[in-house]
Amino acid sequence: MSVERFMKLAEDNQGFELIHAYRDDVDHDMGCKDNSCWYIIKKNGKDVESYTGTLQDGVWHDQRIKGSGKKKIVTDIPSGSTIKRIAAQAYLMQDQAWVQKRKPSVIQDSHPHFHYVYGFGDKALDVSEQYGVTIAYSDIKDVAAGFHLRYLWTGDDVEV
Repeated sequence: MSVERFMKLAEDNQGFELIHAYRDDVDHDMGCKDNSCWYIIKKNGKDVESYTGTLQDGVWHDQRIKGSGKKKIVTDIPSGSTIKRIAAQAYLMQDQAWVQKRKPSVIQDSHPHFHYVYGFGDKALDVSEQYGVTIAYSDIKDVAAGFHLRYLWTGDDVEV
């Protein structure tokens, strides 16, 4: 379901890319454009691990790339695994019961979003009002799992 949802989002916008920023300067850059999808984990601005998927004749061709230069290792991975990874991250936590049961606050800022809170702020989730993707998450019991939106691009601003 969320795979098709993300593919439609990318198609409707002629490309879609977002970056989730984690602690310790770790970014998860994910997007799709022109039948190509990517999920790149960066640390201090350098690619640490990448996943790429290309849709050709209805079949995904996926690879995992670890390292760079002479130490670069490219491995074929199961078909469709890149887009599944993207969809899982792009819609993170949205299917959880605590989110489904709550009425969100609407926050009108530079990127209007729905804000869900669990307990007394134990967990929080922000979902883009315009695009429906998760743009922030926090959990006081798992601080390292928290992230916020660093960037979001659509259309011609997305580079494959």
